[in-house]
Amino acid sequence: MSKKASLADVAAVAGVSIATVSRVLNNPKIVKADLRERVLKATRELNYVPHGAARALASNRTRSVGVVVPTLGISVFARGVEALQDRLGEDGYRLLVANSQYDPAKEHQETQSLLAHGVDGLVLVGNERLPETRTLLRQHGCPIVVTFVHEAAEDYPAVGFNNFGSAYDMTSYLVGLGHRRFSILTSPAGNNDRIRARRDGIRRCLEDAGSHCRLEELLEVPYEMKAGREGLRAIMTKAPETTCLVCTTDVLAVGAMAEARQLGIKVPEDLSIAGYDGLDFASYLTPGLTTVTVPAAEIGTAAAERILELLHGRPAAPATIIDARLAVRESAGPPRDMPLRLDLPVETSETPAFTAND
Repeated sequence: MSKKASLADVAAVAGVSIATVSRVLNNPKIVKADLRERVLKATRELNYVPHGAARALASNRTRSVGVVVPTLGISVFARGVEALQDRLGEDGYRLLVANSQYDPAKEHQETQSLLAHGVDGLVLVGNERLPETRTLLRQHGCPIVVTFVHEAAEDYPAVGFNNFGSAYDMTSYLVGLGHRRFSILTSPAGNNDRIRARRDGIRRCLEDAGSHCRLEELLEVPYEMKAGREGLRAIMTKAPETTCLVCTTDVLAVGAMAEARQLGIKVPEDLSIAGYDGLDFASYLTPGLTTVTVPAAEIGTAAAERILELLHGRPAAPATIIDARLAVRESAGPPRDMPLRLDLPVETSETPAFTAND
């Protein structure tokens, strides 16, 4: 493990006295802006954690755990965090929550902040992170559990499910309905290993199904319902042969269903649509959305169990697998047997795809 930076190290890199570093960290308003920025830049470069928090980390006195999730704006992560907090609370630990907004740099910043608060352990989502974040985690050596994946890239316990395998299985079900012309609507996969695994699982299934199955179009769009609408329109304009649209998230699937309704495309008679996540409103859509249900609450509870084992000096299982489940609903059916003719309007309205109580 790399040596942790000290107050003296920060002072040396910043070219100031130890007293100046201390003033910046404890009462920054009394320090000139240029000096303050030099010191703060040095702390970032060295991954410096203030000594008070470091001592608390070493002595396990804070009885707190930190979690960084991509967002709290969807129910999957919200349910996971709630279950994590409930189980930790049973053992007298409090949970500090941060969200990265799917931004690796922000994840690094939030991880630094949680370590500076002296958390005893960290729960993270996925394996994809910046090299400097990996270095930071190695330097501080606190217990870590990664979630929403079925195996960890580093030597941390993993709690989650097989994104690749569950997406493969869902696509296999759709192939079994008779579909041969598929398109994929995906959110950005660059910094998101879970989305990348889902996309790859869909593609692998189509490859394994043989030459009679074809991927007509793969479109990557932002993670928002509006992008789902625009994506559906773009795909059906470019690849009208598509009989089944597979989305890597329910959010995109909901947008796609809204646009299908606006364009007069009947789901599933003209086009089957499937999502992924099992968001709370998926079963309230009209028609109900076929999707993979992510076991978020179970993941949160199991992640708490693993981090508590590590905090108490007990070995933790390297992988805790909680199966994601296929929810078969009305949005997916047999393929149409006639060509689809579209008369695309110039504009779309905000006609909802569903009537929801959520």
